[in-house]
Amino acid sequence: MSQSENAPLIGLIASKNPVPALEATVRSLFKGGASRVVVVDDGSDDAESRQVFDNVEKLGGEVLHLKRNVGKAKALRAGFWILPHNCIIVQTDDDTLSGDLTGPLDMIRTGKADMVDIRVEVVKTTSLLGLVQELDYWLINAVSKRVQDFFRARLWMSGASVMYSYEAGKVIILEISHSITEDTEGLFRARANGFRIRYYSKHSAQFLTMVPEEFKAVKKQWLRWTTGNGQVMSIYGFGGGVPRIAAVNIFSWLDTLLPIPVAIRFGLVSSATWGFAICFVFGIVGAIRLKRPMLALVGVFLPLMTVFWTYMAFWGLFRAWNMARKGQKTQHAWESPKRTAVLEPVTA
Repeated sequence: MSQSENAPLIGLIASKNPVPALEATVRSLFKGGASRVVVVDDGSDDAESRQVFDNVEKLGGEVLHLKRNVGKAKALRAGFWILPHNCIIVQTDDDTLSGDLTGPLDMIRTGKADMVDIRVEVVKTTSLLGLVQELDYWLINAVSKRVQDFFRARLWMSGASVMYSYEAGKVIILEISHSITEDTEGLFRARANGFRIRYYSKHSAQFLTMVPEEFKAVKKQWLRWTTGNGQVMSIYGFGGGVPRIAAVNIFSWLDTLLPIPVAIRFGLVSSATWGFAICFVFGIVGAIRLKRPMLALVGVFLPLMTVFWTYMAFWGLFRAWNMARKGQKTQHAWESPKRTAVLEPVTA
């Protein structure tokens, strides 16, 4: 499904109550190669956001105001309807900076992919929790995403750094989302419809995103991710009908549980010592690769984050199962991660 070389690249953002970071996001998209940027105001209700949207329009962006909050999935759908049919869409969040989009754009224009998941890393932080997430994001990009791309088995997609053709967008955006991770659900739908997904790992095009730097905010964000992925698996199974994706997904879950039998076999103290030592090495390598010396000191905290992620993963699975059992859907109120409230289930 090749795309015309003349197809315009258009940025698409859904935003509620944005901070001035949205202005920097729009500027970065224009600088990265977008010819047009559409921002959907998802029912913002604070006075400060009005000035931000006005500034976006002064930068050349277009703002589509919705009268009420409908959630990210529906807000993106509203923006999609006003885009030309031959365009290529680059989708991001309202607090994320784009890189040079030439590389992933060429992959779609030359027919190598219909959807490109672009590398996303973290804006430089100062808190311990932020630094650990910097290192964690680097590991995910350097290892997990590359391995999954090698097997053509992407398990999740970042709605903060993705590019896709208009035709793929019909499936990703226009079909109704049944989970709170509408981006990952869109990935499974697109693959089920024959669209090809690739990962673009080069640093030149990478997006830089803000992350929550308070434990409570991280917990809310991760619970949303894990609950949503549990919902996606309940709809599509482990692989959406593709055996290799199911195999990678099952391996990932088994890998999450691997520390338990290792600790039983070799002892908790010995296993923890080796785990901290290995992660310290990861910290040194990550510090060199990202040119962030401070990361060399936070690698030892990765095992703790891994334990916390495992806890959140199974909590999210249980939450998704319990909601399905009770016939509940999830409220789609959405804001940027720094301001995201816990998405509570509501009766269908």
